[in-house]
Amino acid sequence: MTGKMQNKATGFVLNFRDYGESDRIVTFFTDQTGKLKGIAKGARRSQKRFANAIEPFSLSAIIFSRRRAEGLCLIEDCRVLNHFPRIREDLEKTLMASYFIDLADSFTEEGAVSHRLFKHMSDFLNLLEAEKAGESIMRLFEFRLLCISGYEPTLGHCISCRKPVESLKEISFGISDGGIKCEKCAPLTAGRISISPGTARTLVAGKNMPVEKLRRLIFTEYSLRESRLFLVPLIRHITGRQLKSLNVLMEVKHLTDTI
Repeated sequence: MTGKMQNKATGFVLNFRDYGESDRIVTFFTDQTGKLKGIAKGARRSQKRFANAIEPFSLSAIIFSRRRAEGLCLIEDCRVLNHFPRIREDLEKTLMASYFIDLADSFTEEGAVSHRLFKHMSDFLNLLEAEKAGESIMRLFEFRLLCISGYEPTLGHCISCRKPVESLKEISFGISDGGIKCEKCAPLTAGRISISPGTARTLVAGKNMPVEKLRRLIFTEYSLRESRLFLVPLIRHITGRQLKSLNVLMEVKHLTDTI
C-alpha cells in the first residue's frame, strides 16, 4: 500500500459541487500542478476550516495529498489569499470573473501546468478588482487567452497573400481558418465575418501590452462589437460549446442596459 504524500499549491477555485452530506469536490487551477481536483472533507459542515477558500475565483493556498497518481486528491487545508471583495460586491464584475474561470477551465486539462495562463488569470482578476467593469476587459481576456493556449487568431496579415493589415481597407475573419483575409483573397460570404482593420490592429496592440497599461488601449463601441462577433464564435468553435456563464452575463447586461 502506497503512503500519501503531502503537497502545497496556490490556485484559483474553478468550481465546486456538493458531495454527500458534508463534503465538497473542488477544482482548482494552480500555478504548480495545473488543474487540480480534490475532495474537501467536511467543507459543507465547517464554516471556519475552509472559509471563503473554496468559493469560485478565490485565490487560495492549498495543502493536499494523494494516495495514487490518478483520481481525487484530499484537500487537507485551504486558506484564502485573495477573495476579491470588490468583484463580489458588483454583480457584473462577479459574472465576468465567473466567465473568466469557465474559460480557464475549458482551455486546461487536469495536471497540465501553464504558468502563463495562471499569470493571465491573476492579472485580469486583479485588473477587474481595481478597475470599472468594461467589455474591453472581456475581449482582451479572450484574445490573450487564445494566444496563450495556442489558438491565436491571425490578425496581423492576410493569411492568403500575407499583406499586412495596415495596408488593407477591408478584411474578413474565418472561424474555420482562424485568420483574416483581404477582400481580394476572400469575398464576404456567409462563412466569414466582416471586421475592420482598426479592430484587428487594436487587439494585436493589446496582445503583449503590460496589464497595467491596458486602460490606455481605446476600443470604440464599433470595435467592441466586431471583436465580440468573431471572438465568441471562435471560442465556441474551439471548445465545442457555449459557456453558460457567458449567456448569464449577456442576459444580465442586456437587462441592466434597458433599465
